[in-house]
Amino acid sequence: MSRPAVAHRIVVGVDRSFAGMQALRRAVQLARREGAQVDAVRAWVFAPTWRPGTLTWRWQDECDRAALVYPRGVFDATMGGIPRDVTVRLVTTQGYAGQVLIDHADRESDLLVVGSPGRGRFGRSRGHVTRYCVRRAAVPVVAVPAPAWARAATIRRFARDLEQLSR
Repeated sequence: MSRPAVAHRIVVGVDRSFAGMQALRRAVQLARREGAQVDAVRAWVFAPTWRPGTLTWRWQDECDRAALVYPRGVFDATMGGIPRDVTVRLVTTQGYAGQVLIDHADRESDLLVVGSPGRGRFGRSRGHVTRYCVRRAAVPVVAVPAPAWARAATIRRFARDLEQLSR
């Protein structure tokens, strides 16, 4: 008797950073290759400023609606829309991004894909969510760097060269 195939899921953190968009592209590419489902997860935090007489529950409802629109906008900016050849599930959850991602990627067959913003001044990684996921996730994690052209040093060189050409 054969065992049923385990449905593979690729969980990807969604944000509009260059590294986040590159991670989304990579997750879709892996899903196409593996025949997996992509769970595009957007984590957000509701932290209202309390004032007497304010109705914070109305703000939270508006934040819920905005959180549902956000992943579609990232897919539009990154890939021209949600791909039709891959099963994509949009997930929005309130909470700290790193914890939300590792809580969502809870199956043995899951793969977690996150953007890695690169290195800061003293060689230390700037991506605290990436570090959190790599250290604590129970599933494999793929940390995808931003494209080479989007890295800060490249942009500074480009701006300097452009400035010299415009003189």
